[in-house]
Amino acid sequence: ESGVDPFVFNRSLADSFSDNSSRHTQLAATEVLDLFFELFQLSSCVDSRDGTKSNTDTTSSGGEIIFENLLSVFCEFCFSKAWNFKSGIMSAVLNLMNRMGLRWCKQYEVEVLHTALFLVKNAPNDMSLAGKESLKFFTQICWFFFEGPTSWKDSKTLIHDVLCPTRVHIRSESGENDHAIISEASLTLLLSELSSTSHLVRFAIRHALRLITRDTTTSLQTLLSKHTSSLKRLL
Repeated sequence: ESGVDPFVFNRSLADSFSDNSSRHTQLAATEVLDLFFELFQLSSCVDSRDGTKSNTDTTSSGGEIIFENLLSVFCEFCFSKAWNFKSGIMSAVLNLMNRMGLRWCKQYEVEVLHTALFLVKNAPNDMSLAGKESLKFFTQICWFFFEGPTSWKDSKTLIHDVLCPTRVHIRSESGENDHAIISEASLTLLLSELSSTSHLVRFAIRHALRLITRDTTTSLQTLLSKHTSSLKRLL
């Protein structure tokens, strides 16, 4: 009723990550996020099954709402901020996702992929660095959700470039094996950009489809079979 935004802290944190005037500001924001995350870990509820406190549950005590809003704000800033402010925000998105883990992030897969794809589409043609950073971010997001072939990451002879974001470390979770599973909504989002006039966007989509079908029993033909009519209209 007072009109005070209960999530004003999240927006302030996002502003700090997008501040490119000083690297110290972004480092301080990272430290604050560390403390923020640890606070909810310490306050996580006791597991009634064995009487021990979960060391990965950050969703108790309102934590899920807070972190969901934080991810939403980070994605919002990826859309609204000028390009010279987006680099820190992209790092913040990956930072938060790596902390929360794949299982938690899977429920926001469509929103995050939409954000990453928008950045590739929105990269100015006269800013080569923007194209490189947006494509790297999209690739890192895809590797987070769908993972890349082990040979790509472990090869000593492979040239590690933007397509091999080895710095992304996904927090492992017990029984977690959902990497190569893509939701229909996410797949529809990717396929809708197959005929994009941007070569970067088309390249990004092809790369994502390669990851999705790399080691699964589902072939690309089978995966796309439900979207035949849509593909014909696009192509």
